[in-house]
Amino acid sequence: YRVANFIVNPMNDGSTSYFHKSIGGYHAAKLRRYQELYDYQISKNNIEVLNMMNTKYFIFEDGSGRETLQQNPDANGNVWFVEKIEVVNNANEEIKALDSLKTKIEAVIDKRFVNGNFKTNFPKDSTATIQLVTYKTNELTYKSNSKLNQFAVFSEIYYKDGWNAYIDGKQTPYYRVNYVLRGMEIPKGKHTIEFKFEPTVIKKGNTITLTSYALLLIISLGWFFVDKKKKNVQ
Repeated sequence: YRVANFIVNPMNDGSTSYFHKSIGGYHAAKLRRYQELYDYQISKNNIEVLNMMNTKYFIFEDGSGRETLQQNPDANGNVWFVEKIEVVNNANEEIKALDSLKTKIEAVIDKRFVNGNFKTNFPKDSTATIQLVTYKTNELTYKSNSKLNQFAVFSEIYYKDGWNAYIDGKQTPYYRVNYVLRGMEIPKGKHTIEFKFEPTVIKKGNTITLTSYALLLIISLGWFFVDKKKKNVQ
């Protein structure tokens, strides 16, 4: 879950993030898209957007100026299934759609992510479940069970450069929904869904490092045998 500290400017506050997952936090290079979500929706106290960000607690000053903690019982959770996906033409329409979106049952997506096979309606399955079971900095694991195909919205920031998604070990496409979050179609049945941070730059760096070590080892061995051969000749 996340905490929203409205005593300070959440987007310029690092203290809350030190103790909790926060809807804000200070970072000199924060994602522009998330800053836009804050400016156009969160700063206006759009409760549906706060719910989709899994904001479970609010910190604010009461009428007497005292710090107050309030629990939000309507937070959407780490992940949930929606029944309908609204397709819009561009980013402006996408963030505007959040003004009235019922985030527990609907999602919105930019048409750039939609192809001919993209489904926009998913029948409600009252028995369907999906939950986060493992959380690591670079790996998230979920378990799902449903009688029908479903569409899941994950309360995690969409970041295509490095994050890969897998269903039962097979890499699977996922989409940006609700302006900043991740969405994915989940087939019926029992499944394990994983998000792994696997940036190509790190893979390339590891390859270069291993290659460098291998070359260094070959050169060292070469000098060793050449030097040994010279000594034997002498």
